[in-house]
Amino acid sequence: MNYKVLLFLGIFILAFSGYSQNTSGKVYAGDKRVPGVLVENRTQNRSMVTTDEGDFSIAARINDSLVFSAPFMETQIFIIEPYQLEKRWVVELNENLNELDEVRLTEAPKEKKFSQEEYTAEVNTLIQNDIKQNPQKYRPQYTSNGVDFIMLAKRFMGLFKKDPSKQQKEYAPITYEQYQELFATNDYFDQQFLTRQLEIEPYYQNLFFEYCDAMQLKGELLLPEHQLDLLDALMKLSANFKAELENFNKESEGG
Repeated sequence: MNYKVLLFLGIFILAFSGYSQNTSGKVYAGDKRVPGVLVENRTQNRSMVTTDEGDFSIAARINDSLVFSAPFMETQIFIIEPYQLEKRWVVELNENLNELDEVRLTEAPKEKKFSQEEYTAEVNTLIQNDIKQNPQKYRPQYTSNGVDFIMLAKRFMGLFKKDPSKQQKEYAPITYEQYQELFATNDYFDQQFLTRQLEIEPYYQNLFFEYCDAMQLKGELLLPEHQLDLLDALMKLSANFKAELENFNKESEGG
């Protein structure tokens, strides 16, 4: 009898874990990654905050309601679609100027007992009403100084889906953060090399690191004995990156 119960529980746990999924990506404000953004799955009553690099990962299923909020930023709400479970995606937050209204000195109001249930109900009502009245706000196209960084980030992040098996090898693919550190600390691959040799303007450097991250170069290229191989790989990546930018600009002008 105990054996049958354990077998049933084992099958149930395996089935449940197979059904569980995560959605993950990055949060931007203009061309900057945003840390400390509250990410809530209202459907499953789960929440987390973005990392220092703006990354998020939270349990989700198709049609779950995901809410992104931060102080002085416009709240964004998404209904999870299949592609958001299959690959990393980008969320853009805009500054909410309505929260910067004039502060006026008045008589201190009487303290009101806080009710979590009332607060949650009021927030949900406000969000739902805003979605009905301003649906365009929840699928915007953002630009920064004439460059649509969010569309470019989505384009590059969608080039390749991360292969978890590669991350477990001795030399995992080079990450966005490692590219940042490389060009900030290396004696040869420095800022001058980035701007003159690779011809990546400072305005596009973070986006270039995002592009390189998506290409998943082998981590062993960071070893001193592979410096020439890394040089060759970076030259090819910069050429392809500039070609992608050119194609994107042509598509934007044609659209």
